[in-house]
Amino acid sequence: MQKSFLLTLLAFLIAVPVISQTTASSWIASGKKKHEKGSPEAALKDYNKALEIEKNNLDALYLRGNAWFDMARYDKAVEDYSQLLALNGNNRDAIFNRANAYYELEKYDLAIADITGAMETDQHSADDYIFRGNCYYKISQYKLALDDFDKGIALDEGNPDAWYDRGNTQYMLGNFREAIDDFTRAIVLQEGTFDYYFNRALAYFSLEMDDKACYDLERAKELGDPDAGDYIRELCK
Repeated sequence: MQKSFLLTLLAFLIAVPVISQTTASSWIASGKKKHEKGSPEAALKDYNKALEIEKNNLDALYLRGNAWFDMARYDKAVEDYSQLLALNGNNRDAIFNRANAYYELEKYDLAIADITGAMETDQHSADDYIFRGNCYYKISQYKLALDDFDKGIALDEGNPDAWYDRGNTQYMLGNFREAIDDFTRAIVLQEGTFDYYFNRALAYFSLEMDDKACYDLERAKELGDPDAGDYIRELCK
C-alpha cells in the first residue's frame, strides 16, 4: 500500500469525529433558530438529527426537552431532562425545567423533590421558593406553601404573582385580612390583572365587606374576567 494513500486515510479517520461534532452543532444551531421563531415541532426534528450523531449531547437533550415542553409533551420532556441529569446531575436549569414538567403532569411530590434538591446548593432564588410554594399549595400543604412564599417575597418583593399566590394561601388558611393585603400589593405592582381583583373580592365577601367586594368584581369584569358578571348578578344586588 502506498505511503501517500495511508496518510490520506489517516487524515480522514482523524477528521471524522470533528466533522460529526460540527454537524451535531449545526443541527442544534438550526433547531434553536426554529424554536426562537415559534416552531418547536420543526426544532425537534433538528435536535433529533443532532442526537442521532451524538446521543449524549447535553445541549441537544436540554433543548429537545424544552421543545417537548413547549409542545405540552411533558412526559417526553421529563425523559430528556432525566437523561441529561444522569450525565450531568449539576445542571440546574434541567432540574428546574424537569420540576416544571412534573408540575404540569400533576406529579407535585416529584416536582418538590427536584426543586428541593436544587435548593440544597443555592437557597437564594426567589423563583425556587415561589415554585415550590405553588407545589405545596396544589397538595393542600398551605402552611408549607405560606413559608415558601414568605421566603420568595423576601428575596423578590417586586413579583406581583408571588403576592397573589401568598394571598390565595392566606385565603385557604382563613386569614382573609392578610389575603386582602397581599392581593392589594399584587394590584399595586400589576394593576391590570383581573384575577387579583376577583380573588380580593372573594376575601372581602368572606369578611362581609360586600361593597368593596362588588367594586372589585366590577373591576375584574372590566379587565375581562369571564366569571365576574355571574357573581355580580348573584351577589351584588
